[in-house]
Amino acid sequence: MMLGSLLQRLAALQGYYSQMPRYYGPQIRGGNSAIKLGLDAGMLSLPKDPVDVLLCFSWGTYVEFASQLPVGAESVVLYEEAPPPGLELPPQSVRFQIDFSGKSEASTGTDRNKNIVALGFLERALGLPENGLPKAIEQDEELRLLREHLTAYQAGQLLCSEQRLPQLVIAPARDASPKVVLHGNTAVARGAIQAGCRAFFGYPITPASEIMQEMQDSLSGMGGAFLQAEDEIASAGLVLGAALTGVKSMTSTSGPGLDLMTEMMGLASAAEIPFVVVDVQRGGPSTGLPSTSEQSDLNHAIYGGHGDAPRVVLAAYDVPGCYRLAVESMNISQYYQVPVILLTDQWVGQTFVATDSDIAREDCPIRDAKRPGPEDVDGYRRYKATEDMISPMAFVGDEGLMYRTTGLTHNESGAPALDHGTHEWLHEKRWKKLSPLRARDDLVTVVGDDEARAGVISWGSSAQVALEAAAAGLRHQVRVCIPELVHPLPRAIEQFVQSVDRLLVVEMNYSGQLYHYLRSQTQLPPRTEVHARSGGRPFSRDEVSLRLRELLT
Repeated sequence: MMLGSLLQRLAALQGYYSQMPRYYGPQIRGGNSAIKLGLDAGMLSLPKDPVDVLLCFSWGTYVEFASQLPVGAESVVLYEEAPPPGLELPPQSVRFQIDFSGKSEASTGTDRNKNIVALGFLERALGLPENGLPKAIEQDEELRLLREHLTAYQAGQLLCSEQRLPQLVIAPARDASPKVVLHGNTAVARGAIQAGCRAFFGYPITPASEIMQEMQDSLSGMGGAFLQAEDEIASAGLVLGAALTGVKSMTSTSGPGLDLMTEMMGLASAAEIPFVVVDVQRGGPSTGLPSTSEQSDLNHAIYGGHGDAPRVVLAAYDVPGCYRLAVESMNISQYYQVPVILLTDQWVGQTFVATDSDIAREDCPIRDAKRPGPEDVDGYRRYKATEDMISPMAFVGDEGLMYRTTGLTHNESGAPALDHGTHEWLHEKRWKKLSPLRARDDLVTVVGDDEARAGVISWGSSAQVALEAAAAGLRHQVRVCIPELVHPLPRAIEQFVQSVDRLLVVEMNYSGQLYHYLRSQTQLPPRTEVHARSGGRPFSRDEVSLRLRELLT
């Protein structure tokens, strides 16, 4: 992974866009890993299938991740040891046996620098600007650690010059301005901080742990609160406690942790307490596939828990969206006093991208909780009936106000009131206050020709594949709809499905969860098809393109 990260950063400083998904096993320590780095001179796009260049240090590792790193007839394969018997590579692929370890030993006295040798080799082979690393060291803090490894880097450049490689040079970047490298988990943390989050409580879990790490680093420098709790139940409880005192707070987890937080989310819904949880989805159920993507937590996010407990569900499909929707999650949770679940997935959360600018500089509006006015002080009612169903929220400790909150059915003052009429009124209050969210057309992205009569709805990282598949020769025949607000269902999605006569729903879960949710909420076209399968292997452009072409016939 280090080699890919260094190459991505070098290319980003020269103006190249990129995405770099990471592949690794479920082990806690050690184990094999691989990356796929897609460089693009003009736009942020997904890495290609099959790969143009495969650099393999271990064929055993390659076999483990072969489905994510397919070799094609035109691929160039670089390796140290010859492929073992029985490993079939396309016979037309071009192969070179390169002694990266030997070159590292000869130039630095150890083979441990073979990654840096390979870095210099690839930089020269791809035609990136000469001596990029020395210049990059001065611009990128993470690359400064490589000052002592320039000998290995230069040895790699020399090693490349000694080979007779085919043409691998990539086109010059159209915009040579440096790009910013980050992944979705970092973007989520930065968005939350931007929205005013000053307390984070969590428990580490793959693939969400980087959010914890980023929040720990950020909050420690601004007087915020960070605590690694003993489990996800405690984390959720701490978020509620901080929210009651007026501190914007959040937690993050993945599927198994979201299960454990369900009871606390019910309390947040009943007591109308702001609560934000980011769920970086992985393969399930149970422990499942901890280090791979899946989009199988949607049913739990929308329906999980007992007692008609309303919540808001958002879903990010790219890294900039992780930032924006983290801000939106905090805003919606605070303003509507409701639990908000922000769904991402392992691909979005842990794939490093190099993009135009630091998204943390985007100017996103910030909303706070509705606070009591002077007219509310005497006889303050925490759950006061208002026209918009949103009650003024005092914070525990506010001077002059008596504060009561409970998970029991309660009256306007917060005192238990265990009768049918009050119970019915509370349900109406909690659900109807979310009605304005259905008008949030800005949280639904629609791409394509307005005249196209075929449509695709996709969400999460799968939407990136749907967008690129539709753009590959089908731009004027297919429109793509991506809901970032999933629940409550925006009216813009209903309008989209009514405007097409053929529809394909693309999602990475076995049961077609979004499809069934849409069926329950709106009238789908008679010809509606579903492309849904479990996670563990990302969708490819060809896979989705094939289903789109079938839809058009």
